[in-house]
Amino acid sequence: MAQAPNIVLFSVHKDAMDAAVRAFEADWPEARISNLMDDGLFAWVRETGGVVPEMYDVFRTLTRYMIDRGADGILYTCSAFRECIDACMAEFDLPMLKPNDAMIGQALDTGSRIAVVATVGPTIPSISAEFLEMAAARGQTVELVPYVVEGAFDALAGGDAARHDALVAARAREITGCDVIALAQFTLSRAAPAVAAVSSIPVLNSPAAAVARMRRMLGA
Repeated sequence: MAQAPNIVLFSVHKDAMDAAVRAFEADWPEARISNLMDDGLFAWVRETGGVVPEMYDVFRTLTRYMIDRGADGILYTCSAFRECIDACMAEFDLPMLKPNDAMIGQALDTGSRIAVVATVGPTIPSISAEFLEMAAARGQTVELVPYVVEGAFDALAGGDAARHDALVAARAREITGCDVIALAQFTLSRAAPAVAAVSSIPVLNSPAAAVARMRRMLGA
């Protein structure tokens, strides 16, 4: 039997990394998973409020390292760095997947008025650009309704996962008139059951969708 592919998860926060690992354990346990995390990048993007030019070199350097270490595929779990990931995908010839591409496809299949939920502000413009680009490529009109959940990410980072989920669910109760709710960060996947419990709107999260897409990309 051929050896299972080596998938490297590139993360900037441990909770996003953990969410990706859980998704692989649930849906593709045969895959060989390794992790590369640079939490300094997360602190940096929160300080700047978005991607700055110096971040591109960091992503290129770390992507080259993952390839040199034998990655068969790379899954980026950091939603706020769309531009940096795009640059790496254009430069390196390897199956690579942005965090939300698979989920965005599912959301567009579901409807055109999409609630986009995030707990980190810079994620909203980044993932909104991804939604609009993919919708335009499909010839689809889409309306994005952003929701930022203040305090939730810091609660999770401080070890209070229950408060994180409760804050996200409370914000989700406010969502009306949308076809689907897209949880726009890997860290938010843990709150999906809490959101589903308070809303009748379909709820999508990125890790499970990404695992299925990566598996198809590698023909496994």
